[in-house]
Amino acid sequence: MAMENNTKRTGSCIVINDNKVLLVKHTYGAAAGKYLIPGGFSEINELPEKTAEREVFEETGVKVNVKNLVAVRFTTEEVWCVFDAEYLSGEPKSDLRENDSAIFMDLDQAMESIDVVETTRILLKSFIDSKKQFLTKSDFVNSKFTKDTWQLFI
Repeated sequence: MAMENNTKRTGSCIVINDNKVLLVKHTYGAAAGKYLIPGGFSEINELPEKTAEREVFEETGVKVNVKNLVAVRFTTEEVWCVFDAEYLSGEPKSDLRENDSAIFMDLDQAMESIDVVETTRILLKSFIDSKKQFLTKSDFVNSKFTKDTWQLFI
């Protein structure tokens, strides 16, 4: 019996700049009409860290640099990695497909607003908890892999 890959990988970023968080207003699915952190599905042979950076840029026009792994959500069909990312450049603009708005929202407002999906509000509250320790990407790469195909967060 052949085994099939039944897991989808996704990556998202929490991007904070000037005490404001980067959010997109989704146009489809359960989050339609609500704000959430930008992110999406990995392409073939793409690790979630690169997915997160690429998706933020595609959805908002904002360039970021991933720093730490701050959360992981598992379902029976998907693994979602959430990173914090350093803002590098760009002004948020909608991709006019997956979202109809891309903004920097005041962090306190985002954590309380019913216009922000609950999962994003919970992630933001956890992220700003100064007692929380995050996982950081190690420089170690297993000799059977390259830095583009192997990542260890410790």
